[in-house]
Amino acid sequence: MFLGMAVDATGCHPESRWCSPGDPLDPAHHRRLVLEAERGGVDFVTLDDSMALPDGPGAALGRPDAVTVLAGIAPLTTTIGLVATVTTTHCEPVHVSRALSTLDHISGGRAGWRPRVVTAAAEAAHFGPEPPARPDELHAEEAEFAEVVTRLWDSWEDGAEIREVAAGRFLDRSRLHPVDHTGRHFRIKGPANVPRPPQGHPVLAVDFDPRAAQDAVHDADMVFVDVRDAPAARARFGARTRVIGELEVLFTGDHGVSGWDGPTGVGAPHRSRFAGPPLELADLLCDTWDSGDVDGFHLRPAFLPATLSRFVAEVVPVLRRRSWLRPHRGTTLRARLGLPEKAPNVFTA
Repeated sequence: MFLGMAVDATGCHPESRWCSPGDPLDPAHHRRLVLEAERGGVDFVTLDDSMALPDGPGAALGRPDAVTVLAGIAPLTTTIGLVATVTTTHCEPVHVSRALSTLDHISGGRAGWRPRVVTAAAEAAHFGPEPPARPDELHAEEAEFAEVVTRLWDSWEDGAEIREVAAGRFLDRSRLHPVDHTGRHFRIKGPANVPRPPQGHPVLAVDFDPRAAQDAVHDADMVFVDVRDAPAARARFGARTRVIGELEVLFTGDHGVSGWDGPTGVGAPHRSRFAGPPLELADLLCDTWDSGDVDGFHLRPAFLPATLSRFVAEVVPVLRRRSWLRPHRGTTLRARLGLPEKAPNVFTA
């Protein structure tokens, strides 16, 4: 069973008068959350990002860049994967490629990314007066964006760095490749100016939309899905992609809030919800994983740090006693997820 945990600074129950989201610009804030998740054996954390101000208690605090935040935390961690949400609309593949490659190098191969498109007019307005494009066009751009980013990573073969100081040679230029991409949305010459990431490609996570006939990004390593749609996601993506069920979590008694409006199991669109005691969550995770529909779970705590702390203290020990948590395999996020430790290079395959 793979476990992921959202560590967004605004991860607070909307009805809470006690929850402090923390200052997202305080370097200690996310560091505490990620280190606690790592101590609890969580496989990866996710950090959302957006071009808009967050809703709820943390709105006035702003939203720092997710990749930059995780890059600052990376040297302080040793095993946990670091998955950043990355906006593909209004951004350039070269910038995103460099940032994620740098995160993968800094973390020793533990980077991942979750692309998102901008469909809201309020976000698009930051870049000009034109209204956002149609969703189908934005997702087509997202697919081309992901293709270009991976080609930029592949533009350096493994071993292209020679680093022969005495001979004055740093690169084997025969192992560098121009990308020469000309598409509908991007024209990229390449090659990149950062060596290939340790994982080849940082882990790519996408969101599953059961209403779509097909997904814009096909070659995903992980797909986040409402557990009710897991069989459909498995059929669409196949065995090589890790199907990760998303679950909003609220523990009974946290900050005096007894539960959410509506019954357990009805959450935000495409996301199930749990409200109850920690032991019941352990039972739910084990039963769902045992069904074979999912490979793991991505949990969104109602309160930070309270829900995360209770999960580590009260749920993780139960999962370990029941032998549901996998032992760590390898040092990279790809290895930890049981994926090929090095993604193939399109220029040498």
